[in-house]
Amino acid sequence: MLYKKERPAILMFQDGTYFEGLGFGANEKVSGEITFSTIPGSGYVEILTDPTYKDQIVLFTYPSIGNYGVPDKVEDEFGILKQFESDSIKIKGLIVNEYCVDPSHYESVRTLEEWLIEENIPGIQWIDTRRITQEFVVSGSKLGLIQVLKEGQKPNIDALKAEVQNIEDPINTNLIDTVSIKEVKTITLNNPKGSVVVLDLGVKNNILRTLLSKNIEVVVVPYNYSYDKIMELKPNGVLITNGPGNPNIYNEPIEVVKNLIKNSVPTMGIGMGNFIMGLASGATCYKLTAEHRGGRTTVESGTENCYITFQNHVFCLKDVEKDGFKQFFHDKDDNTNEGLIHESKPIFSVAFNPEASPGALDMKEQIFNKFIELMDV
Repeated sequence: MLYKKERPAILMFQDGTYFEGLGFGANEKVSGEITFSTIPGSGYVEILTDPTYKDQIVLFTYPSIGNYGVPDKVEDEFGILKQFESDSIKIKGLIVNEYCVDPSHYESVRTLEEWLIEENIPGIQWIDTRRITQEFVVSGSKLGLIQVLKEGQKPNIDALKAEVQNIEDPINTNLIDTVSIKEVKTITLNNPKGSVVVLDLGVKNNILRTLLSKNIEVVVVPYNYSYDKIMELKPNGVLITNGPGNPNIYNEPIEVVKNLIKNSVPTMGIGMGNFIMGLASGATCYKLTAEHRGGRTTVESGTENCYITFQNHVFCLKDVEKDGFKQFFHDKDDNTNEGLIHESKPIFSVAFNPEASPGALDMKEQIFNKFIELMDV
């Protein structure tokens, strides 16, 4: 069902600060961690379905969202959805400055609001998203809630102020368990030049597409799959994926990576995989105050080559020169770590998302080709 009349909505933070706006999407109230994304007018479909954003309320800094609608769920030759990073919306709620009611795009089959209603996700618009983002950059993401009410209803401000005090920070819950595959899935090719086991911490479809495009067979396994079981699959390499939550609590993947390092198995980490790699090698993983969201400049530490990369992480590594590792990339703006590489073993990782780096196909090629070269296939 689509709502033809305006519905009141409210965004409230745990400190009692609130913003009133108009609702779109589902008539629901959701709470949790509120964070942001700086993607441009295109890209919201990918962000909403990115497992890294699991159960977060996401604010978009771009002023108008929904302009090109939502494409149909069409699978490619490997059974992977073409324009979605997973099979469903992973965020809890959506905050925008302006929602586009009448999208225009030749691939659109429905509006963003129709999609949100179908998956029971509330959204709020006419919010000063730039002002809130400025606060996020200074002090980090915040806990809060959004509520979309029915036409004619009014929010109970006092009750919501009391309710928001009881929101628990989801950062230390096992979010990966909610997004990781439950059974082993193999994507076969007719004449592959090698195979990669993908340890699924919340893998994006684009990572799978990239590997397959390079004629690499993919075996996706659950996040708690053991090292011995992975080795029974006889892969040429192992990829540790992106994912949500606090890297410090995921002991099972950390143990797997410790064994991969010990036995010099060709391994690449992306996003969460980078932090798991660091923890396995003895580095410290801490939470950033100024989160890395959207396009940022990243420097290759050995060459000083600078790239624009897509980033989506709140955690970071320090004291990385442990167990034969050194810094591979760093962020030009705040000089924080963006990747690791082993000095003698075929193992490296990046905190950014090379498969999605805006306008930097050379970076995508460089990272994935490096992994394939290290596999020697």
